[in-house]
Amino acid sequence: MASLKTQTERPGFVARMRTWFNDILAELRRVVKPTPEETTQMMLVVIGFVLIVALWFAFWDAVLTYITTRIETWSQSFGR
Repeated sequence: MASLKTQTERPGFVARMRTWFNDILAELRRVVKPTPEETTQMMLVVIGFVLIVALWFAFWDAVLTYITTRIETWSQSFGR
């Protein structure tokens, strides 16, 4: 009869590492490389998104620069 301790014991470190490594290999076997056309399409999507975000930041940079310049000019008029 097996003791209660052996029934609830976790596998050893080596067994857990072997299981982890086998899981990684199984996952890597399922990986599918994209075709060159898919890679080009994804690259264009990323470039487009980066350009849109860059324009968004440039717009807000210009707006906030204008506002702070106006505030600075307005506050300097009180210093006379």
